Amino acid sequence: MTPFGIESVPADLAKTLRTLPEVADRLEAIAASTSELSAMREGIDGLGADTRTLTGIAEDVGRIATALELLPTIDDRVTAVAEDTSVLPQVKDGLARVAEATNVLPSVDARMAKIEEAMPALVEVQQHLAALPETIETLGAGIDRLGNLMDRLLTSMDTLDANVGSLQAAMAPIGRVADRLPGSGS
Repeated sequence: MTPFGIESVPADLAKTLRTLPEVADRLEAIAASTSELSAMREGIDGLGADTRTLTGIAEDVGRIATALELLPTIDDRVTAVAEDTSVLPQVKDGLARVAEATNVLPSVDARMAKIEEAMPALVEVQQHLAALPETIETLGAGIDRLGNLMDRLLTSMDTLDANVGSLQAAMAPIGRVADRLPGSGS
């Protein structure tokens, strides 16, 4: 199935569809050419009766017969056209189904227009995505450095905590002495 939801059209159907205008033109030409055939047939029948009494008409009928020699060929061709056009009802039904199936094309066209409008932005995003691995690698290296600095900072904070604890322990006796001094507020 194509992106548009249309199944492929058989080659014979496509060929037949392309020849339909030519077949229609030929049928019109044949209809115009053969519209007088019934009148001609009646005239020939009347001439047959008259030829028994009039010998001069026989020559005219011979000339007419020569002219009418093409009628079997025309009949054969009309028969062939009739056979070829006998599938037209199925073709018409098929075309109706195709027309029904193509009702979705305006919405597909609208969607395609939206995609077309978005393409410049998508190309720009794609260009930025191309640089993403390098950016992530740089960011990863920065995070590693930050992790090392954090480890060093934690070590320094542990050392500072130990030093503050030692200083506090060392200052406790001085604090008790200072609390006993006059003016210390206790």
